[in-house]
Amino acid sequence: MANQVEPRLIKPLFDELQQERFVTLATVDHETGGPNVNAISWVLAKDEETICFAIDSRSRIIENIKHNRHVVINIIANESTYSIQGEAAVKLEKMESVPLKLALAELKISEVRDVMFYGSKMTADPQYDKTYDKKAAERLDQQVMEAMKKA
Repeated sequence: MANQVEPRLIKPLFDELQQERFVTLATVDHETGGPNVNAISWVLAKDEETICFAIDSRSRIIENIKHNRHVVINIIANESTYSIQGEAAVKLEKMESVPLKLALAELKISEVRDVMFYGSKMTADPQYDKTYDKKAAERLDQQVMEAMKKA
């Protein structure tokens, strides 16, 4: 049975991407030409065809996107695993109104593919804890998400 493919986010994924959450981001490494995968959490679906994400401005992700715009975001949600593919661009080299030096990138979605293997479903979403000052982490997360909404 073929996995489902959509040209934009389905509603459950759009809803999941209205808040900070764990996803992986795959880029093409600008030096080796091979895959490069990172875990990120500051992601926001602006609409069904656009996802913004904030990353450290010194991240290798920035150079990778500048050299090759093709990226994939992998998300576990809606009892499945999805591959969200498209072209990304660095929208802002430095986000204002956040205390860290963060860049803002934007992914224009070309396809959303359910990549869960046949006959199975996810029974729990990934969870993580911030290991630094919880109040500072919450404040920073809120600042970053608000800045992405305004961008």
